[in-house]
Amino acid sequence: MGESAMKTHWIVNNGPPGGFAWFGEPLVPPETDTLQAGLEAVIDEPNFKAIWWLERAIEVAKSVARIKLPNGSATGFMISPNILMTNNHVFENAADAKGARVQFNYQLLPDGSAAKVDDWRCDPSSLFRTNPDLDYTVVRVASRNGVDAGSVWGWLNLRHGVTVAIGQRVNIVQHPQGRFKEIAFRDNQVMAANPTDAFIQYVTDTDYGTSGSPVFDDWFNVVALHNQRVRDPSNPHRWYRNQGYRVDEILGDAGDAIP
Repeated sequence: MGESAMKTHWIVNNGPPGGFAWFGEPLVPPETDTLQAGLEAVIDEPNFKAIWWLERAIEVAKSVARIKLPNGSATGFMISPNILMTNNHVFENAADAKGARVQFNYQLLPDGSAAKVDDWRCDPSSLFRTNPDLDYTVVRVASRNGVDAGSVWGWLNLRHGVTVAIGQRVNIVQHPQGRFKEIAFRDNQVMAANPTDAFIQYVTDTDYGTSGSPVFDDWFNVVALHNQRVRDPSNPHRWYRNQGYRVDEILGDAGDAIP
């Protein structure tokens, strides 16, 4: 075997002559280790993702926008060629929507420079529907030169009929603290998903400015509208979950205001 060949023989035979450095207690007792012939290891839960997952994440992220308000920012996303969804606590009334800018492509490029931002305006006189109990608002985005925002940046279909269960993963494309667009997709399990509740809870990371973000399952169906963090019932000083209202509940309330 030449010097350039991969020395798998010493991996199979318990490591190189000098041995491997190991810190901490063994994860698997030697008598229960059934992977003696393997060269690699899956540590705890498998984290493999098909490449289409990344491609799909980039595709759906295009329709997510930063909502720039006079006194802050939030997140929203297109649900039709000309309808935006966000939280009621972002747009409580038509005047809030009228005074906001909807900014698509507010994100960094691979070289670290800022992408060109595309600003749009809302037209609440044409469509504005909100419900504080489910913390959602849908509003028309005004066309520009006869072109709809969703025709440029895409839109997310909410009428897919998919729900999530405890233990599944949910991913959030968002503008935390008004920053350039980001995605949270690690340590993101669903912790509560009772069919009789209007919400789901999860440990996917969020921050101020994430309000109004789409909560995606691992196939990038929008399953909830993110709206708030949740206190630990046993410790009022600790936030231990995040929460969003289920898409099927919002659809049932909004009726034909959502395509």
